[in-house]
Amino acid sequence: HTFTLGSVLFDVKNKKLILNEETTDLTGTEARLLRIFALSPNEAIERSRLQKEIWEDEGVIVGRSLDMFVSKLRKKLEIDSNIKIVVIRGKGYRLEISA
Repeated sequence: HTFTLGSVLFDVKNKKLILNEETTDLTGTEARLLRIFALSPNEAIERSRLQKEIWEDEGVIVGRSLDMFVSKLRKKLEIDSNIKIVVIRGKGYRLEISA
């Protein structure tokens, strides 16, 4: 259950980002969100899909929550400047990984 995102190793099960033996902990929601992005790198993912996959089980979908979690995730991914989560206006987000 690990993904390589640029130079960062994403350990899904333990909810950690690992770079040069430095680890950054993720919350459960951040890990679920990043897992969705990691499964489809460089592909646009609609907001509605992200909201549905992350919050539907809880029965509550809060509009701005997604933006807040994407923002927190962006900060944690700054450890590798080749990884970015970009907004696709009117559609959703995309995890961009450049070589």
